[in-house]
Amino acid sequence: MAKVKNYILEEIDEDDFSLIALHSSCEPYYLAFLLNSKCQCQFAQKKEKKEGVKADHPFESFEWVDPIKGIEIRLFSNRYLKFQKDVQKGSSLFDLPETKELYLIQDLKEVDYIIKIDSGIEDRVMIKRIESIDQVSYRYLIDQSQLKIDSRLNLY
Repeated sequence: MAKVKNYILEEIDEDDFSLIALHSSCEPYYLAFLLNSKCQCQFAQKKEKKEGVKADHPFESFEWVDPIKGIEIRLFSNRYLKFQKDVQKGSSLFDLPETKELYLIQDLKEVDYIIKIDSGIEDRVMIKRIESIDQVSYRYLIDQSQLKIDSRLNLY
């Protein structure tokens, strides 16, 4: 007679992640380099572009994924300047192209970069490591309950 096996499906909380805000005036690739060299991270630039609504606005993104150690962390630029392609030609010497500033997370307009920690490192440990970088003027943990974003927002 065959034995009957019963399996219980437990609910998995997929929204268990931390967000760290970084204020820095350096370029995204340089910030990733500083995190790699001073914080023992291994960020690499993500090759594929965003699809869908944000396809026209390529926010810089870097990722550090190590399945053996269980690390899954992403670094995003929160700000993108979009230059108007049609520059109106006038007689003025100071005609500048119009720009539009776009944000990955609209509620965090003052934040330059966002680190999303899915697993592998505690958020407080990461904030402590970032203290050694002089180019980052301010870093803090983001209170996700105060954000007006869709909980299913896929930042990557």
